[in-house]
Amino acid sequence: MFFARIVLAIQALVMGGFGLAYWLWPYEMANLNGMLLMETVSVSNMRVYYGGLQLGLAIFLLWSMRRPERASPALVLLVLIQLSLSLARLGALWLDGGALQSFDLTSLVYKLAAAGLALLALYLLARQRRAEAEREAADTLDGAAFDSDFDEPPTPQFNVRELPLERVTRTDLAETSEVELRPGLTDNWSEPRS
Repeated sequence: MFFARIVLAIQALVMGGFGLAYWLWPYEMANLNGMLLMETVSVSNMRVYYGGLQLGLAIFLLWSMRRPERASPALVLLVLIQLSLSLARLGALWLDGGALQSFDLTSLVYKLAAAGLALLALYLLARQRRAEAEREAADTLDGAAFDSDFDEPPTPQFNVRELPLERVTRTDLAETSEVELRPGLTDNWSEPRS
């Protein structure tokens, strides 16, 4: 869990930092990517999509670090995001016929490394959970769960003779169970029928 939290924390810091940078300085961040923001709408889109989305993902990653059961879904999300962005970058380079610039290459290497670390964290987390489950199973099966002494019969929970006896009629028995009176018994169970 420790390694998974480290991976999530690093990704939350990177995404949060870039999200804030795109939110606060959209022109400068767009220029780093070779884009020119000409309209107010394009500035808003840069802030919302590049800034807001990354900030939201960073907050989700920080939230998921708090509980162990949230770490796996956050790591899966991280792997899917980073791999899909890497594939999209490679696809765009292929479609546009462009060469990898230093910014593109750095971004691609970072995204692949982040996805690899998240996959490693998922593997380690699953292995840790399996080991804990095996330990729990071994603890519950250890001695107390099974009684190997079959020499003594089990002691009854109650004694039949201590139960209060009341007058039972045929209609009582017919209403409460499917068992019928034997032919030799009367309604009050005290006198045999002749």
